[in-house]
Amino acid sequence: MNFLRDIQSLQKKKPGPTDDEECPVCDGYGYIITETTVKICDCLKQRQQERRLRNACIPLRYKNKTLDSFKADIDTRRLAVRQVRRFLQEFDQSNECPGLFLYGAPGTGKTHLSIGVLKELIQKGQSGLFYNMVTLVDDLRKQSSGSLAQDEEERLARLNQADVLVLDDLGAGRLTDFVQERIYAVIDQRYSQNRCLVVTSNLGLRKLEEQVTYPVLSRVRGMCFTVHTGDLDYRNPDLTPLPRKGDSSNP
Repeated sequence: MNFLRDIQSLQKKKPGPTDDEECPVCDGYGYIITETTVKICDCLKQRQQERRLRNACIPLRYKNKTLDSFKADIDTRRLAVRQVRRFLQEFDQSNECPGLFLYGAPGTGKTHLSIGVLKELIQKGQSGLFYNMVTLVDDLRKQSSGSLAQDEEERLARLNQADVLVLDDLGAGRLTDFVQERIYAVIDQRYSQNRCLVVTSNLGLRKLEEQVTYPVLSRVRGMCFTVHTGDLDYRNPDLTPLPRKGDSSNP
C-alpha cells in the first residue's frame, strides 16, 4: 500500500477550507490510508452530500424542510407521512426502483413531503434534482428557441442523469402538444431506465389525465406508490377548494 501513500503525498489539494479548518483525521485529502486499507473520510462524505444537496436545486423556502418537520396534525396528513416513510423503508428492497406519486389539494404538504423524500435519498448517496413543472415547461420552451441561460442549460442536462427526479405540480399551466411530448419523453425515460421518479400534483386523476395524456399518467401510476394527501389546505384551513369540472380525486 506504499504506492497509495505516494499518491496521497503527491495529490494536490483542491481549493476549500483553509489549513486551520482542514480535517484533522485526513489532513484535508478526504481519504484515510493505512498499510492495509483505504477508506473515505467522514469529511469527504459530508462534502459530497452537501454538493448533492446544492445540485438538487431545492427552493429556498424548503431548504430546512424535512419529513420530521412535516405538520402531521390531522389523520390524512399522519397517514400520508406514514406512507411516505414506508416508501423510503422499501426503497432499497425492490428489484424495480420505486417511485412516489403525491396528489391532493393545494396546501396539503405535497412539496414538503417530496423534498423530505429527496433529502432522505440524498443522504443515502443518491443524486437528485427538484423541478417545478412551470419552470420545466419554461426551460423546455427556451431550449427549443435556443434562449437558455447557462445555469438553466446545466439544470436541464441533469434531468435524465439524476438518480432521483422530483417533478412538482405535474399538470400545472397550459401544456402544448410539444410540451406534452417532452414530458412524456422525460417520464418514459425514467420508466424505461428504472430510475426513481417523485411526482406531485394538485389535480385529481381525471383532470391530470386530460392535462398530461393517459400514457404519461399510466406510467406515473405504474412506477409510483400513490399517496393522497387530502383536501384541507393547512395554509388556509378555513377555505375548501371549489371542485373543478371534470376533476376527481378517486384513484
